[in-house]
Amino acid sequence: MTSYPTEDRKGGYISLFWSIFSFGGVIGGFIAFIFNYNSHDASVNDGTYIAFMSFMAFGTLLTLGLLHPDKVIREDGTRVTLMKYSNAYTEAWEILKLFKNGYMLLLFPACWASNFFITYQVNNVNGLLFNVRTRGLNNALYWLAQIVGSTGIGYVLDFSCKSRRKRGFLGLSIVALLGTAIWGGGLANQLSYSSDKPLKELDFKNSGSAYAGPVILYFCYGLMDAMFQTLCYWTIGALADDSQTLSRYSGFYKGVQSAGAAVAWQIDSQKVSLLAQLLINWGLTTIAYPLVLTVIALSVKDEKSMPGLDSGNGS
Repeated sequence: MTSYPTEDRKGGYISLFWSIFSFGGVIGGFIAFIFNYNSHDASVNDGTYIAFMSFMAFGTLLTLGLLHPDKVIREDGTRVTLMKYSNAYTEAWEILKLFKNGYMLLLFPACWASNFFITYQVNNVNGLLFNVRTRGLNNALYWLAQIVGSTGIGYVLDFSCKSRRKRGFLGLSIVALLGTAIWGGGLANQLSYSSDKPLKELDFKNSGSAYAGPVILYFCYGLMDAMFQTLCYWTIGALADDSQTLSRYSGFYKGVQSAGAAVAWQIDSQKVSLLAQLLINWGLTTIAYPLVLTVIALSVKDEKSMPGLDSGNGS
């Protein structure tokens, strides 16, 4: 999604990937909703997991239809640079060297934050405020919001301005403003309950208007997640144009992202207050914005040539 498209279509390719990815979440949410519609248990039933595994097996088979990179031709007639396979040691070393790369260090807070807030949103918003069948419906809406968010910001990053750099600035501005507004709404919602003073679980069918506000907030969290991560991938995609380099940058992103998620789960397991978790998440995403802005300003070029990156200093 970062190396196959031409420079002016990277936002669209990332959005296409994210929409397919999120559509799986929509299906998963509806599976949990339908299979547990009449359930009064605290968690989903066994049939839900069987359905998930069946879809995963089907998805594995679909990968056999992927076109080999040497047969991929971009829309402008250029070919995708083939990845030269080395060995696990070499790749691990090349990934570690990215911790000395100036651009990747600037993106580190965004990488860390990009899945850090998922724990709070899933466990302490959807998990605490709603009953089991409503959680499934909410998750379907959450992932539907991701399709909308990624498609919208992808369009901005590809088509909003003639200048690619200006499109990056505009996309970042939208994500920062919308993200700040959504976290503000999350704060207002969080002040109404805590782990010590939980609210009665909401049901989409029986809770009336009380259900509307929290589910709209959860939908907006999905919107923010997709827009934030699409912007991160687009920025990474601007740093290079070949599969081998971009695979390492993406590996760095996913590795740091997963480390952040692991820490977030541990924080939640230690019963850190829900308000503190929200403020930590809000702070991490806010810190990331000016640093992503710096990377866009330094690396995104309007001309065809890509910036020359030195793995030692990111220059």
